[in-house]
Amino acid sequence: MESAYEQIVVALDQLSAFDRQEVLAGGKYREMFIDNIDIGGVTSTQIDFYISKVAAHKTKDIESLKILDDAIENTFEDELTQAVHNQELLKEHIRAYVVQEQVANGLTFDEASAYQPTKVEYLSALDAVRHKHGIVPNKHEILLNAIEETLENAIIIFGRPDLTKTQILKACRKDKGSWRAVASETLTYLSGKNKIMKVGSRYHHNNARLRMVETEFTRKVFESLYGGRSINGIVKRIGYDNVFGRRKVRQTLDFLEKEGLVVCQNYRWSQNALY
Repeated sequence: MESAYEQIVVALDQLSAFDRQEVLAGGKYREMFIDNIDIGGVTSTQIDFYISKVAAHKTKDIESLKILDDAIENTFEDELTQAVHNQELLKEHIRAYVVQEQVANGLTFDEASAYQPTKVEYLSALDAVRHKHGIVPNKHEILLNAIEETLENAIIIFGRPDLTKTQILKACRKDKGSWRAVASETLTYLSGKNKIMKVGSRYHHNNARLRMVETEFTRKVFESLYGGRSINGIVKRIGYDNVFGRRKVRQTLDFLEKEGLVVCQNYRWSQNALY
């Protein structure tokens, strides 16, 4: 029986080249694809991550593959799914509210449609829309917004762009037991959606630039495999010829092999030509 990932790959291959590219890119095409595919025991959120994984394979985006594996393994709670849905609804309602307000202030419809609200105006519109439509945010929705905002301002708050989960929760004033499980799930979701990035035990917003040691190491191992190498050859090639380096290289090779990016034959590792 085909796995969920294999079923999605088959479904994508049945699309035209243009449609397939649009689905992989995200947006409305992906939403329509997800709405029209039914895989037992797999949520629409997980299907979304599977599609991102197909796209990451095509570009050999090793960093994203690690993050997406974690996201796919999570069966996200209904509260998070509802929070994501609420966010999309809110964006549409807020946009309409802002346009309506600006037209009332004398702008033309086109001018109002192009208007970008200030932070104060946006928050005012958010409060008005929530009240009008009776949308009460749950914990997931609160953290979806708070985590992104915290990481965008991490340098101002902590003097560095990457924060641990505990630091994020303290900055959000949510460092309590009832919020920690919600935070773990929300961080995994945001990482899978490529809005934030996890490196080791720290997270940073994708607008922030980091020197990512762990992911650099994985890429070095992968790039060293051109033409095929033994583990001895790899550690010497990348400059990690010690016990710790060998163990880390082996763990990295296991991950790359699981993703189908490398193959091993006669104790020599090489990039998988099929990918």
